[in-house]
Amino acid sequence: MNFLKTFLITLVVYLGLNTVFVLIAMFANPLFPKTDILYIIAAIFFPISVVPGDAWIGSGIVGLITAVDIVTVLLTFLGLIIPPLVAIIVGARLGENSQTGFGAWFTVALLSCGVYAILIGLGQLSSPYLALNWFALTVIYGELGAILAIFIAGIINGFFYGCISLLLANKWI
Repeated sequence: MNFLKTFLITLVVYLGLNTVFVLIAMFANPLFPKTDILYIIAAIFFPISVVPGDAWIGSGIVGLITAVDIVTVLLTFLGLIIPPLVAIIVGARLGENSQTGFGAWFTVALLSCGVYAILIGLGQLSSPYLALNWFALTVIYGELGAILAIFIAGIINGFFYGCISLLLANKWI
């Protein structure tokens, strides 16, 4: 399958699974802001802004060991790792070669982090929850650093899961 089809299918799988996990969070957590539409849309793109090391170690192993509410921690961990893993497996299997799957996932990661950065920037004015997210990022990194942190996380996710996609490809070239 050519690059465009692989990219579109990978994007739909990734965003679809993220949407499923956001819906699970909406119904499982009574404190989830169900009326803030911009926050819900941004939550679909949020997982790309978490680097794989933090997702696997911080939210995964350490989070599960130290958890008081193991269900929430487990759902957070699964929501951070299942969508990219399923998306790269689908992209790697559908791509005509290893570079197609890698490129499709890397493009999905860059597009997702760009959309998340735009949503969190726009949400400062209309969504108190996104404003708090932006404030927390700017306290840690500064304004330019917050935007760079989102894009660097997207690039790291693109390379990390893209390399797994290379290993799972049907054909090497």
